[in-house]
Amino acid sequence: MKYSKKILALVLTTAFSLNTVSVVDAAPTRDQIEALRAEIKELTKVLKVEKAKHKYEKQQAERSGNNAAWNLHGDLRAKYAKIDHDDAMTSRVRLSVNHPVGDNMRFVGQINVMNNNEYGLSGNYADGLFKWNKADSTANPYYPDFSSADNNWIAKAYIEMDDVMGGKFVAGRFGHTFGATGFWSDEEAGGGIDGAKLDFNWGGGKDKLTVGYANFSPAQEYPTYVTGGTSAKYPGTGENAVPYYFSKGISDAIFFTGKKNVTKNFDVYGMYLKQLKTANKNSSLMGSELTGIYDPVNDESWDGAKHELVGLGFESRLGDNVKLLGDWMQNRCFDAKQTATYWTLRYKEADYKVPGSFGLNLDYRRIGTPYSRKNNKGVEYYSILCGNKLSSDMTLVQDNVKGFVLGFQYALGHDLMLEGKQSFLTKYTDTGDKAPDYSSIALSAKF
Repeated sequence: MKYSKKILALVLTTAFSLNTVSVVDAAPTRDQIEALRAEIKELTKVLKVEKAKHKYEKQQAERSGNNAAWNLHGDLRAKYAKIDHDDAMTSRVRLSVNHPVGDNMRFVGQINVMNNNEYGLSGNYADGLFKWNKADSTANPYYPDFSSADNNWIAKAYIEMDDVMGGKFVAGRFGHTFGATGFWSDEEAGGGIDGAKLDFNWGGGKDKLTVGYANFSPAQEYPTYVTGGTSAKYPGTGENAVPYYFSKGISDAIFFTGKKNVTKNFDVYGMYLKQLKTANKNSSLMGSELTGIYDPVNDESWDGAKHELVGLGFESRLGDNVKLLGDWMQNRCFDAKQTATYWTLRYKEADYKVPGSFGLNLDYRRIGTPYSRKNNKGVEYYSILCGNKLSSDMTLVQDNVKGFVLGFQYALGHDLMLEGKQSFLTKYTDTGDKAPDYSSIALSAKF
């Protein structure tokens, strides 16, 4: 509005200066037209200077005024979810902060006060969806990311710096999107990646490249844990167990992600991640338990294999309101590879800032069976998902499951969103047998 008034005033000034008001009914001469063009060109330069000045003043005000203080915001979500005969009412609360540091740096933080925790729960144990099979007493009934049900977790805490080697440098605990759909990792949905990355973009963000080195283990579950003592035995041998985790998550790894705009309506995505060290949660015990393990019965030994993920994706904009996205990913740590694909057809998009806006999506996902190796201490699992908590809220993924998902999003009001998911024709990938379907409905609010 401020610039519109300036432009109107300048145009009127030009009009009066050329006496165009007095000759409004007369055809302008060539000299008058050329003079008008010269005036407009000069005024355009003046306007650019005014815009640059206004931008500078605004930045200075943000650094020295109220906006230079800690910018606190957050979101909360109440969700009802059901799979088979297991259902739960859960909540998620996230608190975020953004604070400028100097001229080209920012601090960003986010804490998850609760993350899909059941209402009314006060102890360590939970009937969490996908987390506890009541028929299997050996399954882990703990919330994987909390020492007790209603605790907290630092999802993000990083410094972001502009103009570092021509890109944006991020160091600390952050989130990152891999692929087009974010089914494996989505920057908005989660964090828990400890390390550093350098983001480059060209063409106004149409083309992107990220190079990073980070530890991914804080964002992953370690579902198979033996507490030790006389009550715990090693599978197969019956020996008394000592504490250990036996799920292979991703620890220190180098990663690359990229996006290339091919045509006006088509983008391609690529990613590569190579694990350099084994997962380090409970590291001292994992080191002693996993080095040189040999199973004389099956004549197998752990060879120190590490995750190696490759992925390709795309986004095709089929019209003003329709787009198709897809991702393919493979874990190549062994000759027997696990492969995953995720497709999503989306119509329109709900916006927290636009009450009444809505979106619909129809997805198909096929997540292969994790590769596993048995030895005298148990079973070691190598999975694409690795139990991570980074997947986009828009997707629904689980190892060894394939089928369709129908979703919707509707903005009930400003910063208020209603969302739902329903899977159907769900089957186990390895056997083709019917698997339980998943249903959920959630109400989210930003503040």
